[in-house]
Amino acid sequence: MTTQPAQDPPAEAAAPSHRGTWPRRWQGLALLVVLLIVSGLGFGSRSITDPLGVDAPADSFSAERAVQAAEPLVAEPRPVGTRANAEAHAELDEQLTALGFETETHDSIGMRSTEDEGVAGYTSNLLATRPGTDPTGTIVLATHIDSVPHAPGAADAGIGLSVILETVRALGPEAQRNDLVVLLVDGEERGLLGAQAHLDERADELAQPVVVLNHEARGVSGRPTVTRANGPMREVMGSMPHPEFESFTDALFELIPNDTDFTVYREAGWWGLDMAIIDDSWAYHSPQDDAAHLDHGTLQHYGDMTLAMTRDLSGRDLGELGQEVGEDPVQTTAPWGIVALPPMLVTVLGVLAPLALLAAVLVLRARGELTLRGTALGALLTLVALPLSLGAAVMTWQLAAAATPEMLSQTVREPVRAELFLVADVLAAAVGVAVCWVLARLLISRAALLAGAGLVALVLLAALAVYSPALGGSMIPAAVLAAVGALVAVLLPPLPGLVVRVLALLPTGWLLGTQISALAEFGIASAAGGLAGTVLIALAAAGPLWLRDPDAGRRPVRRPHRLLIPVLPAVLTVGLVIGGTAWTLASPEPTQEMVIAQVDGATGETRWEVSGSTGWGRALDGTSARSDVPPPTVGTSVDAETHRARISLSSPREGAQLELRLDAGELADVTVDGRSLGADGAVGTLGIVGAPQDEEIVVEATVPAGAELTVVETTYDPSLAGGWVEPGEEVSLMQPRLMVSVVSRL
Repeated sequence: MTTQPAQDPPAEAAAPSHRGTWPRRWQGLALLVVLLIVSGLGFGSRSITDPLGVDAPADSFSAERAVQAAEPLVAEPRPVGTRANAEAHAELDEQLTALGFETETHDSIGMRSTEDEGVAGYTSNLLATRPGTDPTGTIVLATHIDSVPHAPGAADAGIGLSVILETVRALGPEAQRNDLVVLLVDGEERGLLGAQAHLDERADELAQPVVVLNHEARGVSGRPTVTRANGPMREVMGSMPHPEFESFTDALFELIPNDTDFTVYREAGWWGLDMAIIDDSWAYHSPQDDAAHLDHGTLQHYGDMTLAMTRDLSGRDLGELGQEVGEDPVQTTAPWGIVALPPMLVTVLGVLAPLALLAAVLVLRARGELTLRGTALGALLTLVALPLSLGAAVMTWQLAAAATPEMLSQTVREPVRAELFLVADVLAAAVGVAVCWVLARLLISRAALLAGAGLVALVLLAALAVYSPALGGSMIPAAVLAAVGALVAVLLPPLPGLVVRVLALLPTGWLLGTQISALAEFGIASAAGGLAGTVLIALAAAGPLWLRDPDAGRRPVRRPHRLLIPVLPAVLTVGLVIGGTAWTLASPEPTQEMVIAQVDGATGETRWEVSGSTGWGRALDGTSARSDVPPPTVGTSVDAETHRARISLSSPREGAQLELRLDAGELADVTVDGRSLGADGAVGTLGIVGAPQDEEIVVEATVPAGAELTVVETTYDPSLAGGWVEPGEEVSLMQPRLMVSVVSRL
């Protein structure tokens, strides 16, 4: 008798008999139910705290008391250099003094440069200090005082002011072990200028180590989360009630344009946390960022976190905490708290995960339940399905936004009501998946498709684990457990295998629930395709857990009428987009408009530029007029030998921002009122923020011979310009600008 070499069974081979195994036919459905239940629990875990009233215990954080403390601070916009900013500064000084702090004001010029742009700002920081009884370091509670023009900034960063004032009140008047400093900086909105000024001039005064809790906001509601961390903070984050931190948000800051003062603090070597809220970001930097729109439950949750962490740090030996400093771990939030993993472990596990699934495939192939050719084809079809599905999700939102631009906010391009669009995002991707699934099932078995899709997802996550373990920190552990679970399950008898599959599926369910909630807060415009992509990759990685389902299908299903399956999610997607658009347009919130009056300082000629989302905006956009607006004063002189220019500037309006740029060449060795910009090399443009009204500013720089200098003064009252038409209450003006240009020959 001769033995033939093993060969792959044909893709269309009949499925092995499962007579007597009918109870197992519900295993796939049971896994789906488990996935939905755990996802729901994960989604619900991201709730916020009910706000406490003014009658709450004195040592507790009360959202209502915090609102009262911040009420005079957020009544109007307070850009750097304005009267309102100075009044907020004075009010904060008074409240902190009454709470037993020693306060002082630090006036300076903050200087920062990025790429070819330099920025200098006239800032006024407020420092409040309470010395410790036996200090082992300094705890800093930080946020910024200023808001953007035309935005009261109740959230950005009024929520930080509220949290800090109520936190130090709840701590009581008694000194703690460590020094406690409240650092309220100026000029954050125009380049982190106040924080930089403090670090440049005052940082050495603080007892080391310094631990900072920085407070920020990009929306007016949602769950407060830790967005970035530095130093051994993983050892103390557990002191906060229900903490939440994902390392991928820290890594994400390297890729997105947003920034906070925490960047400056971390560069200085301070330990600490950067915390923020991001939901309802349509109100970000708008007149609707006011006290009426700020969610009090969000404020309560934020305050509970800060108060608990401050109490812990204030009484802790920070020197012992410093012994834990080492490589930054990859951190993710589990049901029991924040889990920290070594980056190398995440990389190794990420690389091993597809190998574990490949081993499971080989076992099933040896049993005749799967073919390598079918699995390879399943992987190939998945490589087609993923970009198609993600493209469908992204395109759905882009078409909706292009069709109705008036429903979008002007800063982050978010609709007021994004919920239906977020569901449409996932359903649009589901259309692509359904089309590819039905077509693939004409060629290969369901098992081959599940295995192929799982391999593709795991290989992609493995590549991410190698490139940046932090970026994949939330998804990779769940995917690894799913892959290992799939391997173990195929090696075990059916019942123990089912138990293993259920347990291996739990992390994916939790991940889906928490990440869907978090990405929904991030917004449809900011995360378009991101929500769908997260769901698709997570489900594809967990898909092989369904391989042992007797009804998984060991043969192709040639039923072309199944192509009608994608019709349902397609119809639902269209309906959700239409419904989401109508729901947003029916919102009582006014439509946001950007408006700029461009004024030639020499002639007064004025050109209006408006985003044109409303009839008022479209009527004003592109019109011309003549303005009687005093231009900024600009005086220049240049040394013929050294090409060293002296440029004197002054603005007749408060809180002005001045921009200097040349028609050719760059500004080198720049100083502003005698302070060096300190940029490496030259800068193409120089911005000056918060220019003191009617006071001379002197800029010195080396310039190319014969260059033409343009100075643009930006202030925020366009009604001063000719041709202005007052909008109605249905229009919300977003940082309206009056820009007056003056040209000089150097």
